[in-house]
Amino acid sequence: MTEHFTWGVVLSKNSIGEADSEYSIFTWDLGKVRARATSSRKITSKLAGHLEPGTFASVRLVRKSIEGRFRIIEALRESKIESLPLIKVFDFADKLIPLEEPDLKMFSFFKKAVFSGVISEAKAYSSILKMSGFDPDTARCGICGSRKIAYFSPQDIMFLCLPCLERRNNLKKE
Repeated sequence: MTEHFTWGVVLSKNSIGEADSEYSIFTWDLGKVRARATSSRKITSKLAGHLEPGTFASVRLVRKSIEGRFRIIEALRESKIESLPLIKVFDFADKLIPLEEPDLKMFSFFKKAVFSGVISEAKAYSSILKMSGFDPDTARCGICGSRKIAYFSPQDIMFLCLPCLERRNNLKKE
C-alpha cells in the first residue's frame, strides 16, 4: 500500500452508486489521477466541501497496488474558483489530459487559474491545448483543412471549422 500526500486541483467529479464519488485530480507530482471517495455524497461527509470541481486542495491518497485505484482518505481545501466558465475549462482538460503524466507547467497553470481567477475562458482553452501539444494558432480543420478553427473535439482529437462542426452535429442528430 502506498500513500501520497500532495496538492491538486479537482478537475471533475462523477457520482458512483448511492453515496460515493470519483474525482479527477491534477496533482503536481502524480499528474492527473482518478480517485474514489467513499460516502462523499452523504450529508455528514467531511470531504464533500473540499473536493468540488475547481478546488485547489491538499489531498491524502492511498493505493493498494500499482494497478489499483486511488482512494481519497482526507482533503483540505485551500482555494476555490468561482468562475463557472473556468470550471467547464477544467472539465475539458480532464477529457484531454492523460492519466498519471506529471506536468509542472500544467499544474502551475491550474493553480494560477484557481488562485487568481482572472484568466479568460478563451485564453484558458488555448493554454491547455498548447500545453497538451495542440497549437490552435497553427491548426487546420481536420475535415476540410480550413484555418478558421471554431472547435476542438477531444474525442476525435481534431480541430473543426464552423461549417464542418455544423455538418457533423447534423449527421449525429439523424
